[in-house]
Amino acid sequence: MTSSFVRTALVASLITALPLAAKAQSTGVGAHLTPYAGYLITGNWYDGPVGTSIATTNAPMVGAQGAIPLTKGIALVGNLAYASGDLRIGLPLLGGVNVGSAKTWMYDVGLELGGLVGRSTGIAPFVQGGIGGMTNDIKASVFETRASNVAYSAGVGVDIGFSEGLALRVQAKDWISRFNSEDAIGFRAEGNLAHNWALTAGVKLRF
Repeated sequence: MTSSFVRTALVASLITALPLAAKAQSTGVGAHLTPYAGYLITGNWYDGPVGTSIATTNAPMVGAQGAIPLTKGIALVGNLAYASGDLRIGLPLLGGVNVGSAKTWMYDVGLELGGLVGRSTGIAPFVQGGIGGMTNDIKASVFETRASNVAYSAGVGVDIGFSEGLALRVQAKDWISRFNSEDAIGFRAEGNLAHNWALTAGVKLRF
């Protein structure tokens, strides 16, 4: 149900935006593609008694973000990112122990306000908001499983334009989600609404 809801929301957003995107393209406002790299700072899936917890470790990440202008200063954005870390059980005094690996995919669609509007050089801030999902492929010594859950995203950043088609994009983006235990192990165990911060920098290319 979670995956179906995310797919439906993404498709509906894209269909709604296509006529506006075509109009924006006709005015000469170009689309953007930003490949990037950075670091993912993850929140705990679960907090247990006496300082115990379950989470993935912070990890390097890579991704790409595309943007199609809807009108001046507003764009439809889509994002796909990947990070690979460890599955970690937090323990008091000991700090924690890694018990497996976790590969995380993050994806969303949303709106962006601001950026380099009507100019190609200079410094310009922007904000984003959207909805998507997070998929975790978990592998431990005794089991392998996958869990997908809805994620809400919010981001802020700045574009530094160098030329007509090239800019540096620096961004901080929060993926807000709750681990889907029912998808992973077959029954529901309410966990934390976790914040997962992606701190990234990439090259923004305009077409």
